[in-house]
Amino acid sequence: MDDFEIENILNMSDDDVYSTDEFSEFDDTDADEDYFPEGIEHLQNNSESEASITDEIATISRQQIQSDQVSTPNASINIQQTNQNVAIWGTINTTVNYSNFAYNSTRETVGINPDIYETMHGGSPWEFLSLFLDNEVFNLIVTETNRYAGQLLSTPLRRHSRLNAWKETNAAEIKQFLGIIMWMGLEHLPTIQNYWAKKGIYSSKISKYMKVKRFELLLRTFHVSNNHECPPGDRLFKVRGLVDLLVSKYKRAYIPEESLCIDESVIPFIGRLSFRQYLKNKRHRYGVKIFKLCVHDGFTVDFRIYAGKEAVQGLEVSTKIVMELTHEYLNFGRTIYTDNWYTSVNLAHKLLEQNTHLVGTLRANRKQNPKDVVQKKLKKGQVIAQQSDRGIVVLKWKDKRDVLMLSTKHSDTMIETINKRGQTTKKPEIVIDYNKGKALVDICDQRSSYHSPLRKSMKWYRKVAIEIILSTSVLNAMCLYNKVNKTKIGITEFKEMLVKDMCGVYEETNKEVEHKLSKSGKRTRCVKCYDEMVKQGGRKHAQRITKQSNYWCAACQKVYCIECFFDDHRVRAK
Repeated sequence: MDDFEIENILNMSDDDVYSTDEFSEFDDTDADEDYFPEGIEHLQNNSESEASITDEIATISRQQIQSDQVSTPNASINIQQTNQNVAIWGTINTTVNYSNFAYNSTRETVGINPDIYETMHGGSPWEFLSLFLDNEVFNLIVTETNRYAGQLLSTPLRRHSRLNAWKETNAAEIKQFLGIIMWMGLEHLPTIQNYWAKKGIYSSKISKYMKVKRFELLLRTFHVSNNHECPPGDRLFKVRGLVDLLVSKYKRAYIPEESLCIDESVIPFIGRLSFRQYLKNKRHRYGVKIFKLCVHDGFTVDFRIYAGKEAVQGLEVSTKIVMELTHEYLNFGRTIYTDNWYTSVNLAHKLLEQNTHLVGTLRANRKQNPKDVVQKKLKKGQVIAQQSDRGIVVLKWKDKRDVLMLSTKHSDTMIETINKRGQTTKKPEIVIDYNKGKALVDICDQRSSYHSPLRKSMKWYRKVAIEIILSTSVLNAMCLYNKVNKTKIGITEFKEMLVKDMCGVYEETNKEVEHKLSKSGKRTRCVKCYDEMVKQGGRKHAQRITKQSNYWCAACQKVYCIECFFDDHRVRAK
């Protein structure tokens, strides 16, 4: 084999997902909530071919192929595209310290920004959310919403289009509008119109704070970018400005501590979209995929939206994503926890070069995995592990099924634990530490699923924007609120308090409103007369001949003529 053929073999995808412009089926992460990786049974047919390739590579002298600097268009960093170091596997050696770096050796300040502790103690939920949804964010939404409405008005409209009634919005109205959307997530009804229904079984109070036509008009024009400035080929332009703005505020509020976790979530979307993903193991299988970098208590410090076209020759998509999300937090002795879609020996090498540990579940078909570990048949409770010449440990433990782990900071130490039945069992230290680290993002995913206000009929960019504003930002605000005020308020109560502040909702007294006629400002059709005329001759007949009245009942919230008011309420009294 010549050098060109060797390089092609080393650059082969190890079952990673490379995006295309077509609808992509993403092979998602773990198949169950316990983070167990896939088994190796499906690889047996290919074992001979893989072994032959491995043997050929092993016979080649380890000369480093010249690396090329690859610039990523969506990030401000350069990822070094290098030939993968071939790992040499052997027994565990606990006497050698392969990673001679410590966490935060310079004693820098980490965690919540000290200024937040000093200025926000005793603050309300809205004051904490205002750290992210500040005037800069509201000005962006107001400006682009008004601009987009103007663009729509410049196009030919139908005579009775609701856009003809458009009036420019402002920050106070957008705040109330977002509060109503959050309210709808707490009080879920089948359709938006049900929140304004005056008949039937629905009785929402949202109608007191905004008219349905105005709400639907704001929802129709809600925008966070200028369509006329969209560069060709930028799929995420419609939300990029908002994303960059909020991520910068997240990073200012929280400096990650020792543990970081990377995982993905999905914003449900079943419409037509070139980078829509299919995730078979998620609750919502179709949608926009988001990669999150989470820290303590589920605080999201950074995230990026997957828009396809991520492939770089010689670099797996998963490795590229990890390096881009964490590049600001490397060379600090931190530990990154990943699931089996990201974890690989190649990623471990890259992180070790930048003084960062990696712990994660591992797929059995990854390149450079130790075959003696992967192919070993174990009985329940048994463990086998090997260590590379760089200090990377790959461990296999038999529980209900095979669990394959990779770590650059653990050995094969077993620790006694007590299971749910109160029985004492032994688990690998790697597994215990991984479950603690992985919980960082699981908490975030669990809370994000509560009270989602998203509707099927929304455009994808509106769904993404609303998800970022009313889910990610709200969860981050709650993390800061609980930490600074030393409370343990839940996400439901936190959102209820936000709705009251954003919509101006005040507690009502139990005093019953009296049924009596009052004069209104304008004449409108009597509701009782109108219903009778509809039964007699239909809607158009009723609109033409129904008499109008300027009296209404405050308790019923209906317009009556004098005769119908007394007839209707006399029947109720009986």
